[in-house]
Amino acid sequence: MRRSAALLVTAVLAASVTPAAANGRPPASVKVVFRQANTTDILLGVTFGVMLSRDDGTTWRWICESAVGFEGTFDPDYEYSASGRIWATTFGGLRSTPDGCTWSGVGQPLGDSLVTAVEIAGDGAIYAGRADPVAGYGIFKSTDDGATFVATGNLPTSVDWFDSIETSPSAPGVVYVAGYRLRAGMPPQNLLFRSMDGGASWETLPTTAFEVTDVSNLQLAAISPTNPDLMFVRVTLARATIGETIYRTDNWRNPLAMGGPTWTKVLDLPDYITAVAVRRSGDVLATTPTMGLHRSTDGGLTFAVVPGVTYEGRCLAERPSDESMWMCANHLPPDSMALGRSPDGVTGWMTKLRYADMAGPVRCEAGTDQHDDCQVNLWCGTKEQFGVTSDEIDCSGDAGVDGPGMPPPKDGCCNSSTAPGGKLGLALFVLAVLVLRSRRWKPTR
Repeated sequence: MRRSAALLVTAVLAASVTPAAANGRPPASVKVVFRQANTTDILLGVTFGVMLSRDDGTTWRWICESAVGFEGTFDPDYEYSASGRIWATTFGGLRSTPDGCTWSGVGQPLGDSLVTAVEIAGDGAIYAGRADPVAGYGIFKSTDDGATFVATGNLPTSVDWFDSIETSPSAPGVVYVAGYRLRAGMPPQNLLFRSMDGGASWETLPTTAFEVTDVSNLQLAAISPTNPDLMFVRVTLARATIGETIYRTDNWRNPLAMGGPTWTKVLDLPDYITAVAVRRSGDVLATTPTMGLHRSTDGGLTFAVVPGVTYEGRCLAERPSDESMWMCANHLPPDSMALGRSPDGVTGWMTKLRYADMAGPVRCEAGTDQHDDCQVNLWCGTKEQFGVTSDEIDCSGDAGVDGPGMPPPKDGCCNSSTAPGGKLGLALFVLAVLVLRSRRWKPTR
């Protein structure tokens, strides 16, 4: 029943759409994540699945949506642990893979319930936000690379969707959560929580300082990697017309007895503010689809447009190992950049991925969704639509998709896991609200 509901929803969203068209959205990159302890392993979330590189962005391979376990106009939240395991949030639970071939869910208490946000702290702890109309809500934590999860302390307020969970590299036990609660006949209630003790206890932070509309939500935009008190929050859909804002605090851990953190609006643009990044140097960068890259050299108090950077930015991340900046883009001409890198975030941007340069799909053994669906059924169509030049897999129709090319991994893969579905009732209502409210559900332009 639950799987049928999800298929019904995603069938409507994805009707008459080809794989490379990304379920009705133009192909674009949405999140870049570096593996902890080995940052030359890179994950790139895209609107048509996942891209993986294990050689510092020289070679990229594709994983399609069905292998991960989701469908439709949805972008999972991804994380990449030090062990090499990749994590993704789906309507059928938190799912992971050690190799890109075999994806599986976690056991109870999360099971196949709706998980909407995931974060891996600097100490390796994994935090997952469950907001399920049947199983309930809460933040769950794993300290053994996802082998087991346990509930953290009780949140003071019920939550119907977790937008983001963030930790500071310099204070991994300090955890911040943003989400909202649905209320019949009223605008959703935006919520901010924090824990100072690794989730053992939680407190609700005031949100009255944020100017919002009835369809706004709050997202944790960025935390300084060196100062856990320096934090930025994004207000989505902050105007009646298109427009978003960024708020800043430098006393994020201020006790509630002293009023909690104080917030200042520091960026207000008539565009989506798709990403914010705080660099170890102290610079703060913010990117937009149409208004360019914005930079602050005073810790995020004021911003100015970076001249000459005209990419339609979709995400930003600083790689800890070399402090280089990485930006997602939409792969449009003239450079067709889907992911770029700059040594300082301002100059020297170079393309690290064009979709046409994909080497092929992640190669797996028969019996896995990655092989049977992504490689056999979808790859040749994807290759044609992106103009991929790689001939690793023969798509001429003579040799078939299992013709000459890179062999599957030596350690093989396990049985295919079925893509889990969603829920009925409230889940469909939540989905409808999210299409209007959450950035993750908005079509990429």
